[in-house]
Amino acid sequence: MRLANKHANVQTITYRDFSGGLNTNDAPEMIQQNELSKAVNVEVFKGQLKTVSGTTRVYYQANGTFTDLIYDSIGHKFLLVDSTRNVYVLNDGAISKIGSLTGDSCVAYTAWEDGVLIASGGKMQYYHGGTLETLTDSPDVCHGVFIKSGRVWTFYDDILKCSHVGDETSWATDTDDESSAQWLQIGYKDGGYIVGVTSLSSDVLIFKSNSHAYHLAGDFPSWNLSEIGRQISCKYYNACVALVNNAVTVGEANVQAIGVTDMYGDMQANNIASKVYGDVLNLPAVVKPRYIPQLNQIWLIQNGKQFLFYDANVNGWYYRKFNASVLDAVEVQNQIYILKATGLYVIDSSHMEDDGEPLQWAFNTQSLLSNNRFLIKRIRIDTTPLHRQYAEERFRIGGIGIEAAQPDTAYELYDNDAYLYESQLPLYPPPKASMYSNSEELYNSPEELYESDLPLMSMEMYRAEIRCVDNRKSIQVRGAGRGGITIFNSVSFDVAEV
Repeated sequence: MRLANKHANVQTITYRDFSGGLNTNDAPEMIQQNELSKAVNVEVFKGQLKTVSGTTRVYYQANGTFTDLIYDSIGHKFLLVDSTRNVYVLNDGAISKIGSLTGDSCVAYTAWEDGVLIASGGKMQYYHGGTLETLTDSPDVCHGVFIKSGRVWTFYDDILKCSHVGDETSWATDTDDESSAQWLQIGYKDGGYIVGVTSLSSDVLIFKSNSHAYHLAGDFPSWNLSEIGRQISCKYYNACVALVNNAVTVGEANVQAIGVTDMYGDMQANNIASKVYGDVLNLPAVVKPRYIPQLNQIWLIQNGKQFLFYDANVNGWYYRKFNASVLDAVEVQNQIYILKATGLYVIDSSHMEDDGEPLQWAFNTQSLLSNNRFLIKRIRIDTTPLHRQYAEERFRIGGIGIEAAQPDTAYELYDNDAYLYESQLPLYPPPKASMYSNSEELYNSPEELYESDLPLMSMEMYRAEIRCVDNRKSIQVRGAGRGGITIFNSVSFDVAEV
């Protein structure tokens, strides 16, 4: 029997590139094929979409009330701040109190000499040698801290103030000594106050509450202060962060990247969050942007289980969602640490659990619309599981549901309802052939294993396939699951307009 003309126009739709990230600004049927209308606990890994890694506890306190994390990169110590502004140092799995913060504003810190300098809205403090010292001669209000040209810098109101060269304890200005403490007013009588300062190479960017931004270059007495723009906002203290070649600031309704242009060395701000405008607009007043160099991501931590993050590799936005609120994060020697109220955790790529429970993931693609109707004829799901245990991985294309294939080890004893005593049945199904394997033997391998981010397990690709008939006016690919780190190679389906 000859195929009807309407069935002769079968085409294969394939989704394998999700580098466009979230687009919540447009309707799902208006976004691009490489964009997502929903993206939770997925990220781009070597060009493909992958579920994120889980966490492992480093220090846990069941009734903890921790709020801020400070890392002393000189002494290799973690400092934990609780809701009463007490500061604790973590040593060998236990914490001990070393003092209290002097202020009640956002916590900022930077490495200095043999410890870490801390600003919290009061007098500046210095942790070194196991002691938390208050710098009594520092300004009464210190909202931030950074190092430039051997001086310690802080800010309050519209004033940048720096210490004596090489001396964090000396803050008095001597007009006869250029190396003494100095100060600089930013934006004379422009009606704003400084809310954020970050570095850009050897220079400094200053953001004010009235959306004015300034660029400070050079050293005293040859400072060069210039205005960058008047529409560059920083919504709260220290809501800005430095990347490798530019700086990023989080505003009320945008996230802007500031970098040097090719023309005359000027600086220009570009909104990098236009596709997630509503998500940025709904961010709370206090946001902690944290740059994670290993992933080249900026996490917008907002004191909740879920937060938005920007992948600078692909210029796309995605969400992470944990099983409890995340309050801070820092990368230390290629390890990513996160702070919760209950303590310190480290991102662990060997599993997808958080506090003993699987993390949940989900993503939705664009919606395809037809002037007629779509007839779905076959669906294929190609994945590379990096896990051995069972994981829930469900997909819905239009009205058809399908589960991703799992490695053989995932079915060992899972949901077994038969007695094991004197059973003659194997504990797991007979091996099934995979499509292919790209794993290599380690014998005589020239590649170093130390700190390698490649899994040692076989990188096999599994295919789940179903032939089906589903007739509807629109189609959207939806994936959801929990547990199990998986790479999504492609989702494809054969469809005809009828």
